[in-house]
Amino acid sequence: MTVDISEQLELGITPLILLAEQSLATPVQTAVKRADEQAFAKLNGQNLMFVEDAARRLAQAIGAQFPIFSIEVKHLESLHPHDAVARVDSGRRR
Repeated sequence: MTVDISEQLELGITPLILLAEQSLATPVQTAVKRADEQAFAKLNGQNLMFVEDAARRLAQAIGAQFPIFSIEVKHLESLHPHDAVARVDSGRRR
């Protein structure tokens, strides 16, 4: 995910991660500890979506705060010889 922020706005990565997690209703997987994997999998199972759905949710949440953005969502397959990818951007450039 790429966002364009004004020079006056100070934004750390943590608020951006929290915004993404809230819009997707699931934590970032790399932040999940091994002991939490079962709960993480259960939460994801209750919140099924395609990469296109995730990209739309992120675009809606991010676009509300950042008028210029680019988002790429990937589902990296472990069982199939292909990955699923969705991209969306604001259509605006700085």
